[in-house]
Amino acid sequence: METVARRKLYFADLTHTSQGISAATFPLGISFVAAYAQQELDDSYDPTIFKFPDRLEAAITSEPPSILCLSNYSWNFELAYTVARLTKASHPETITVFGGPNFPIIESEQRDFLSRHPAIDFYISLEGELGFVDLVNRLEGYDLDPIGLMEDGARCLNTSYLYENQFVTGPVERIVDLNQIPSPYLSGALDRFFDLPLAPMFETTRGCPFSCSFCADGIVAKSRVRRFSDGRIREELEYIAERITLSDELIITDLNFGMYKQDLETSEAIAQLQADHSWPVLVKASAGKNKPERVIEAASILKGSWMIGSAIQSSDPDVLKAINRGNISSEAFTRFIEYSNGLSKDALTYTEIILGLPGDTKEKHFESLNYGVHNQVNSLRMYQAVMLMGTEMATPESRNTFELQTRFRTIPGCVGIYSFFGEEHPVAEIEEIIVGGKTMSFDDYGDCRLMNLIIETFYNNALFEEVFAMLRTMGVPVFDVLCYLHGHEELYSPKVSEIFDSFRDQTMNDLFASYEDAKNIVLTDEIIERYVDGELGINELLVHKGLLYSELGDIAGLLILSVKEVLARRGQLTEAVELYLSQLRDLIVCRKSNILDSEDVVSGPYTFDFEAIQQLEGYIDPNHYPACEPINYIFVHSVDQKSHIAKQSLLYCNSPIGLGRFIQRSNLKNMYRTFSRLESVESSVS
Repeated sequence: METVARRKLYFADLTHTSQGISAATFPLGISFVAAYAQQELDDSYDPTIFKFPDRLEAAITSEPPSILCLSNYSWNFELAYTVARLTKASHPETITVFGGPNFPIIESEQRDFLSRHPAIDFYISLEGELGFVDLVNRLEGYDLDPIGLMEDGARCLNTSYLYENQFVTGPVERIVDLNQIPSPYLSGALDRFFDLPLAPMFETTRGCPFSCSFCADGIVAKSRVRRFSDGRIREELEYIAERITLSDELIITDLNFGMYKQDLETSEAIAQLQADHSWPVLVKASAGKNKPERVIEAASILKGSWMIGSAIQSSDPDVLKAINRGNISSEAFTRFIEYSNGLSKDALTYTEIILGLPGDTKEKHFESLNYGVHNQVNSLRMYQAVMLMGTEMATPESRNTFELQTRFRTIPGCVGIYSFFGEEHPVAEIEEIIVGGKTMSFDDYGDCRLMNLIIETFYNNALFEEVFAMLRTMGVPVFDVLCYLHGHEELYSPKVSEIFDSFRDQTMNDLFASYEDAKNIVLTDEIIERYVDGELGINELLVHKGLLYSELGDIAGLLILSVKEVLARRGQLTEAVELYLSQLRDLIVCRKSNILDSEDVVSGPYTFDFEAIQQLEGYIDPNHYPACEPINYIFVHSVDQKSHIAKQSLLYCNSPIGLGRFIQRSNLKNMYRTFSRLESVESSVS
């Protein structure tokens, strides 16, 4: 009996790889579409999931697919479209289908998008599972001839296409019961990705009840929240834990984790995995914007492993109104952060703040930063406002109302030269960011970015938490010291000044007036090489934070000097405080410098009992803390720390901005050296 060849379906969520793995995560979203297609379509189809462009190109060269499906995010669209365009050129019979949030919400803009990208046959919006299966079933009636379907103007679920200047879009429908989608983990479809340095992504809910104008999930069609069953969630988590070896992270993609009762059960399941498998060490998820008490309960179950925070974006009520956002109350936010910080001495809390939102000013942005610092959030994640397609903020109405000024730039880590079908092709992802508006000048934007670098370097990741704990004990506002740093560049060492000058130059000058200008300049042979080499197009905040961290001795000295200046102006600088700060600086450098280096460090003598002070989390006033006999300390990484550092390094330190990513995305409090008295070393005061 003759065997009928199965039709190939290729599903790809591509990542850039020229500067390391840009999106080092499992391709979860598109794997759901592939799993649902495999279930709903007959056995004549053979689906395969891809992550890396070279492997997809090899598969297309060896055996072109009947349908090529590509996910579209702001960080991979140009890469995906290049593959689609070249595939259509060599295999015009291949049908190309795109899906993902990086698509306009206004019909005229959707039409224009498809007109500018003729290699896209069909675009599926919202959830792709229903749309893709409906599209394939309808194409079956035309023997997989897309022209026949288009000529008839067939309307497919969640699907848009453009044919001979006629724009056709189908009805919108979401899956009511998410359990109809087979698990791509339990089916084994994602098994081969466990052998790669990728963090597993995991979804328990879809949808968001909030309507933030800057977010692609803020549209009405996504407002209803739906959930996978608890039994399935537990089974998937156990499946992942039994197989993961190269990542300590679990990324939960829910938009409001911890806000729902069922999230407590998910937290219990993860806690059981931690007890049984010592995994995950880190849980990453966006905390719910309401129900702070429930989020706190979920965090307590996970005992500090969840990098927990509340994304406020801005603390200013007028800015929040302009972006259709409501934050939890100040009292609830303070209680939330205080409780989360108290879960574990190594817990990491964060908030997210966006610069340049409609109605923002320099003063409002500084106050938002101060809000986070004052509430003792120990990591502020600061972003620039990006004009994402598919968001209300990117519409012409919003741009005109707030007189938004924008520039274009490459997305860091998303530039490369790729070999496709025997030729080299330069590819660069371009994004549009807000750099000013009716209420913020371009110069003010630059000042805010410099303050962001200071916060990122000196405040985040608990790098100098002992210094700030002392200040709080003495009644000194921490933000005053950070502002002093911002306003007194004459205190910077030559090396630190050089790094700040480089940051300012790249922040203000590595921008383009239009999308076309960016592509025309970046994609030239000479310039693209400079981007690939990391000379241009870097994430300037993370790279320069990494550079400053490498000069920990210098920046520790700069911070201590600024603290002394502020204390002197307040009449609070004493000999005891000066002595304490001098010894504390040395202790911080020994504990926290070169954390990728596992060598032990010995230092001393110290006349403050820093072991006892550590138990107090640094909350002392040196004027009232007794001196002790000189002590030498040995600073070491534990075996567990060394293993965790190695895995995080494998995940992030694979690119020019790797150290910056490593520092930002890891909980460094888990990686700082522990210290104890070195009893065998004879102490002596020099």
